[in-house]
Amino acid sequence: MKTLPLSIELSSLALEASQQSLLPDELLKLARQRLSDKEGQLGRFLNCQRTETRHLSRDMALAAYELSYEKHTLRFQFAYFQPRGSWELQGFRWAA
Repeated sequence: MKTLPLSIELSSLALEASQQSLLPDELLKLARQRLSDKEGQLGRFLNCQRTETRHLSRDMALAAYELSYEKHTLRFQFAYFQPRGSWELQGFRWAA
């Protein structure tokens, strides 16, 4: 799979997400919207599921999700922290 266009799209998404306070569901919805024109590369969207949730401390959590397409599965990992009572995105990684 040629991943450069996909890498560029998801890297810009990661940059945008770091500037906003998005919850995982919002970020995954935005990723699906951004990837909608990549159907030729990824295939038709099948589903999205959370595969892991870990609380590292009272105010730090990790969540992993998979976006499944006909041809590929994209894996996302989010790191969130709660500095002032509301969860904020600390980090975001993806793998194809």
